Amino acid sequence: MNLIDTPNPNAKKVIIDLSSPEEKELGEKLSNEINEIHGVSSIFLGPGFVTIIKEENTEWDSINQNIINIFDKL
Repeated sequence: MNLIDTPNPNAKKVIIDLSSPEEKELGEKLSNEINEIHGVSSIFLGPGFVTIIKEENTEWDSINQNIINIFDKL
């Protein structure tokens, strides 16, 4: 799992397919868990990817490992 930079410095993308019904359920769980991380502003589940947007005053270094840990549990 890689956090991919985007043109927005407050957003990172993860390539993941969440198109099947089971995976959509997983996407909802994933979204809920990531939203619990202090410093995450929002999550966008797209076709084949998840975009994570952090709060302006949060550094990626302070939340990266928490995000990776959630994806590693999948």
